[in-house]
Amino acid sequence: MNRRNFLATGMVGAAAMGHTVRASSASADTDGAAPPVKLGTLFNRERATEIMRRAGLNGLVVTSAPNVYYTTNAIPVLSRFSQVNTAVAIVPANASLPIAYITDGFEYYAGVSDSGIADGVVPYLVGGSFTVADPRHSPAFDVAGDYAFDAREQHRRASLDKATPFHQSLQKASGKALADLGLTRGVIGTDCADARELIRQAAPRATVRDASDLMLHVRLVKTDAELQLMRRAAENNVQAALATVQAAREEGSVFRVRQRFFREAALRGNLGVYGSVDLVMSELGDGAFREGQGIMIDFVSHYGFYQGDFGRTVFYGEPDTHVARAAQVGALAWQEIRAQLKPGMKFSDVPGIGKAVVHKLGERFDYAFHPHSVGLQHWDQPRYDLNGAPTDITLQAGMVLSVDCPLLNAGVNGTTHIEDLVVITSQGADLIHRSAPDNFQV
Repeated sequence: MNRRNFLATGMVGAAAMGHTVRASSASADTDGAAPPVKLGTLFNRERATEIMRRAGLNGLVVTSAPNVYYTTNAIPVLSRFSQVNTAVAIVPANASLPIAYITDGFEYYAGVSDSGIADGVVPYLVGGSFTVADPRHSPAFDVAGDYAFDAREQHRRASLDKATPFHQSLQKASGKALADLGLTRGVIGTDCADARELIRQAAPRATVRDASDLMLHVRLVKTDAELQLMRRAAENNVQAALATVQAAREEGSVFRVRQRFFREAALRGNLGVYGSVDLVMSELGDGAFREGQGIMIDFVSHYGFYQGDFGRTVFYGEPDTHVARAAQVGALAWQEIRAQLKPGMKFSDVPGIGKAVVHKLGERFDYAFHPHSVGLQHWDQPRYDLNGAPTDITLQAGMVLSVDCPLLNAGVNGTTHIEDLVVITSQGADLIHRSAPDNFQV
């Protein structure tokens, strides 16, 4: 439907819901997870260098798990175990210098060496093992038998050998890396509190500045490797959502539908992050469905830590006229918003487009029409500009965008939603996953 005639079509009464498709006809792949994506370099170093120069920084020290992964391709597994970040990445503004990756030697041995690190990243490892505390000792397991090492064990030990000598602590390893990169007296941005404390100990003569939002400025525009992961994540997420819709009547409650989505996501290679069903956001929340009700779903899961995000309305039986109309109007508004998205538009421009559609259709419904960037986080975007002032983000080619369109009204016999992921191009906005009906009836 083109933009010129869709508003006229939208004036058709809510009973004529031709785009409603029963869940039993929605297709979803059920052959299981596809082979893993081979990672390219995730980090947009050219963009990072340009932003660091504008911010007056000689380098960045990041310790939050998403930023370490993004800059090095290394997954900080041990950071998931506590509130203490266990891995560090040091990114010089001088792009001719390597990126330093500092972590526990055992994490590198039993995890990172298997998936690898990006080109141009140099590891600095903390030594010692579970049986030998001496930091000069290799983190590799001691040999207790005479069975020949398999290919994986050979590769792990070879990776450790390349990363020697081992260091006594994370602070010592970081200090060596900073010295090697000429940053011990530089102006360094940090992304969180433990990064600032690390610099205080490892390079006390450096000038430290808060740069908690700076990496989010870098991450706004996706590299080709990131878009590859985003497309897999989004497609798996939609497939899992469609399979969950098919089973919604069988499952029959908020809790069971949410858990079904997490299961379906896992079957396709994603890990569940979030599932709002009928606007119940708590994972401990539950509730039965009633005939004629509209049920919004908002499902998020990740693949390779890049997130898919998808929302729709599910009618439980023949929908009540009021909630059906609310779902239709929200979907028509999203169509017009998507048609107008393009580089140069501000986030603040988006809600007005949707509100104008609602007004044109003569309705009084309220919707969020909330734009947000998606990537390593569900809201993967900076809050402030490089000067620390609140920012109104400008769309750029290479951004992956969601516009949340949930209904913000009660008393309409249910909840409604529509949400897709699009990539901003030089011409507009393209879906990064399969298209799907605006709503479903089960």
